[in-house]
Amino acid sequence: MAVPVSYPALWDDQAFYPLHEEEDVTEIPPHEATARYLRGAIEARYPHWFVTGNVGIYWEPGNTKDYRAPDVLVVKEPLWEPVHRIYQTWRQPPVAFVAEIGSRSTFRQDEGPKLDVYQDQVEAAEYFYADPPNGDRRLWRRGPHGYEAVAPEANGRLRSAQLGLEFGLDAEGRLWIYTLEGERLLTHTEAEAQRVEETQRRHEAEARAAAERRQRLEAEAQRAEEARQRLEAERRAAELERQLAELRARLGNPQEPV
Repeated sequence: MAVPVSYPALWDDQAFYPLHEEEDVTEIPPHEATARYLRGAIEARYPHWFVTGNVGIYWEPGNTKDYRAPDVLVVKEPLWEPVHRIYQTWRQPPVAFVAEIGSRSTFRQDEGPKLDVYQDQVEAAEYFYADPPNGDRRLWRRGPHGYEAVAPEANGRLRSAQLGLEFGLDAEGRLWIYTLEGERLLTHTEAEAQRVEETQRRHEAEARAAAERRQRLEAEAQRAEEARQRLEAERRAAELERQLAELRARLGNPQEPV
């Protein structure tokens, strides 16, 4: 009789798996800026997804040596438990998207796309690899027989079906993410600057609206005062005419001016 295999509780404990601090070597600024932009832009676009990077992904219970820590990790489904150290594929939802940026460090040689790891072990639905300084960018999507290379769109960009976004290089070789309508997703700095500008424009618009309301109220008050003065003048004129009529009547010759 077959006995179901159960993993020791220790193997499911995130603290059992090392963080592999040797991976945290100094990154060159262009690499870190690109990775930070990708994570930030995707997270801003999909705030309810789990988006992170440089978190060790383990795929075999009890194996503390084999792992990958991609620059970008995206999980579209709610996590089954909080991730506070590492990502265990056997205890968490499937990985939807991973990205690696080439030329990671001046201290070690980049190993290339590492297709077999993300296809067979991590089993990510999509894997994006880019080396912007060399103009290299490639996207693979899981098909019936494993990863299949995704061909560029007519605009030259690579479209991620998992993210509903496109990846492209600008004239200066910088990697950007675009919506399907062609709008470039902003960096954190640009998004913050846009928020500040929008807030300033909103405050200016509110100040203009308040000034216009004040001017309108002042104009209405002025018109009301002018109307009151006009009515008062008409009342005084009518009263004067009444008094003159009474005076003429008392003199017995109302037709003759007094």
